[in-house]
Amino acid sequence: MQLTYPKAPSNGVQTLRPALQAALQTQGFGANRQFASAAPAKISLSEAYRGYSLSLDDLSQGKGLHDARIGDWHYLVFADGVTIADAQLAEVRGHVEFASLNHGTHAAATVGALKLAEQSPQLHGKSVELRVLFVSALHVVVMWLHADGEDVLIPIEPTPKELGGTRLYSEAALLALLKPAADKARQRFDADTSGLLGS
Repeated sequence: MQLTYPKAPSNGVQTLRPALQAALQTQGFGANRQFASAAPAKISLSEAYRGYSLSLDDLSQGKGLHDARIGDWHYLVFADGVTIADAQLAEVRGHVEFASLNHGTHAAATVGALKLAEQSPQLHGKSVELRVLFVSALHVVVMWLHADGEDVLIPIEPTPKELGGTRLYSEAALLALLKPAADKARQRFDADTSGLLGS
């Protein structure tokens, strides 16, 4: 399996570097000891890949991956070859700005999903673009390996187990799992008169 990447912002890494340096200096990441103890000189970044999103309405209306909205740029952050964070850049009025640094399980789960994909006979010898898909209302995060004519999807943490384990799915198989959950959540939102759901 060969990973490909979209053309990243030319100043993406330069934009991220000061934010990463500041985060390392604060050492305020007790939940992730690897990040807190990382030496700035040992930090490296993956190639940039894009985030996409689908809403409850999209899923309820039977929309699929071709309807997903494009979102932030993502970079995996490594220290000594170990993934320690996921850094995001947002495009704002034609240029990129630092958006967030996720030092939870997302980065390690991404690498785990890629290792699983590499071992899959289904993807052997294929060239795929790395993407990540979010269905925020259902807490679903999916590694999306996009190729012409085929998309392979691998749910990762924090995706609820009933909405997909960490294995390879076709678009149809994963959407068949997500649509009933989206319909149910949509009904809850529609029935809510307090105005508090989703806030």
